[in-house]
Amino acid sequence: MTWGRRRRVDYHNWRSSASEEDLREYDAFGPWIYEIKDEGDTPKRFRAACGPHYGARFLLKAPRNVERRDARPGMDLYVAVLAVHDHGASLMSLTGEGVVTQDVVWSDVAALESYRDLLYSRLTLKLRDGGAFDLEYSTVSSDLMRKVTDFIRSRWMRHGEAPLPVEPEPVVTIADFAFQNELDAKRRSGPQPVAPIHAEPANRYCRDAANRRRLSTGVMFLEAPNELIIVNRDEPTRRFLEARYAVKCVFVPYAGVTSFALVRPPVGRSRRFYELTLQVDKQVLRQSCLVAPERVLARLAAHGATQTSA
Repeated sequence: MTWGRRRRVDYHNWRSSASEEDLREYDAFGPWIYEIKDEGDTPKRFRAACGPHYGARFLLKAPRNVERRDARPGMDLYVAVLAVHDHGASLMSLTGEGVVTQDVVWSDVAALESYRDLLYSRLTLKLRDGGAFDLEYSTVSSDLMRKVTDFIRSRWMRHGEAPLPVEPEPVVTIADFAFQNELDAKRRSGPQPVAPIHAEPANRYCRDAANRRRLSTGVMFLEAPNELIIVNRDEPTRRFLEARYAVKCVFVPYAGVTSFALVRPPVGRSRRFYELTLQVDKQVLRQSCLVAPERVLARLAAHGATQTSA
């Protein structure tokens, strides 16, 4: 090795060897989810799978999680396409074997989960058979994905049947800033009116499942005429000096809940959590609460779900 001299790096002009189509896709590439308007917007690997979906309410392409400096014209820059129709959805994912498609109709969906943690976000459809599929994306596309979420929620509304009215709002204090933001957002844009029916502030002293001293992260339950909405911080506890930025919203259609149960903490064990369990066929949803969510239990029963013993 000769000191003071750098090894020569060969330079390749990627643009000169790329087609106009690849350059157009590369120049538009970024962390955003794009709406596909026609075949020209569709990534080449997905065109055969997207044929039946060009009339969808939403047809979205999700980018690969790669730094812009590492992207090249002609690469597979998009790893998934989501088609949302009136009757259901199709998720097309790029794998080592090619494009794999998962189809679902809305009656097969047990719950919808929207999750974000700083720049990472995820939309998950939890299925009644116990399965799920999800779409990961950057939080910069949150406004678009909120429209998708609200449209899916609107498909759960029982048209032609009068829903149970939301009861007058009780005195429920929403002290958590993130929870208040979620409540305000759903009141502004959601397909149905919402009201808080149970809320627990964060940062209460508690014990986790291993009996370690922790702080709670709080929870908020919202009611809409056709659905129960659970807002939490993903994990029920945090360590004393740990920062937690995640927010998860779970939308559960009342019509799908077959049964529910409340597991109470052991007698004499203070600052332990109750566990609310919602059963939707083979899908099981769980939420920890420091206070028994009695009003949530009452509303589940009013919508026809059966309370079972833990």
